[in-house]
Amino acid sequence: MTNDRKEHERTPCDGCGLCCEHLLVDANFADVLREPRIEAQRPLGKKAVSLSILDASWMLAGPGYPCPFLNAEKRCDIYPTRPTTCVVFATGSSQCRALRREHGLPKLVPHLPLDGLLAEIMNEIIQEEEEGPLLG
Repeated sequence: MTNDRKEHERTPCDGCGLCCEHLLVDANFADVLREPRIEAQRPLGKKAVSLSILDASWMLAGPGYPCPFLNAEKRCDIYPTRPTTCVVFATGSSQCRALRREHGLPKLVPHLPLDGLLAEIMNEIIQEEEEGPLLG
């Protein structure tokens, strides 16, 4: 298991939407069969020139082209049937962390395998470290 996958299992998504706004989101034929609205909503889809790579996939989003299924609340309108690319994207992955850093968002805090008061104390310490020293 990769470090990104391990991190994803412990890191909840906060719904910032950056992955849907700035990363390449493509769908394949199986995704279109599962979610037919993809066929109509592909701003980066087939062009006038036929290219086999574009004919075999549906490009929904990329840099400068947010996913058309990302709504105003930064939620996916087709979440239960979203493309496989979205399903396998790891929250807290290196791509996720880089996007958050680039856009000035704080690190996501992984859920630690601790219970009760100890977990609260650890989360407070992590938050304080991100905010900087209290005494200056």
